Amino acid sequence: MSNPSIKKGTGGSSSKDKYLVVALHQLMEEYGWRGIEKHFGFVKHHIIYVKPDSPLDKIELKANVLGNHMDVDFLGVTPKKGLLDRVFDFNIRVVRKSFEISKYVSNDMKILNEQSLRNNVVIVIKQLEEAVESKEQ
Repeated sequence: MSNPSIKKGTGGSSSKDKYLVVALHQLMEEYGWRGIEKHFGFVKHHIIYVKPDSPLDKIELKANVLGNHMDVDFLGVTPKKGLLDRVFDFNIRVVRKSFEISKYVSNDMKILNEQSLRNNVVIVIKQLEEAVESKEQ
């Protein structure tokens, strides 16, 4: 994974959280998920991913910055099969991860603990895809 290409800020958490989101985005793409929509905000970020050979229609990454922490919800969206899916969002599974921003982004905007980030992304993808496969059985 290359270092995310975001302009360096003052080292505050608002710049660091964008680095962390871009690092997560790069990892998602390394695992075959293509980002089709990206919205980077001041304290909220939202990215939508698709992958042709996945049982999921898409994965949505929704990140909220809370001080020095960033809560990231990974939403696995499956095809809507029935009325209940359309009404109650039964086709959505959520896995939440919380990241301490300074544990993953240094003051000079370098990604730290890359293996831990990789492990988190792999685990989330497996959990979301396995939820779909177990639902279909």
